[in-house]
Amino acid sequence: MDTLELKLSLIEQLKTIDDKKLLTQIKNLICISTERKQEERLPAQMTLDELKEVLKKSKEDFKNGRYMTTEELRKRHPLCE
Repeated sequence: MDTLELKLSLIEQLKTIDDKKLLTQIKNLICISTERKQEERLPAQMTLDELKEVLKKSKEDFKNGRYMTTEELRKRHPLCE
């Protein structure tokens, strides 16, 4: 059974359920699952203070010449062709 068939089957089963409590539990389960998937996709999170510190260090690095141009970076790490 592929994903589309599974979805259609679930919809048909849901149409037959009249128990509001059960439907609410199903809805909550789907919401929890969806939220977890979204959380897993989030990039690493930093506090505002941590982000400010990274920005400060980056500015200092740039000021002191510790950076690479795009061209230098591409030479060092060539793109896949």
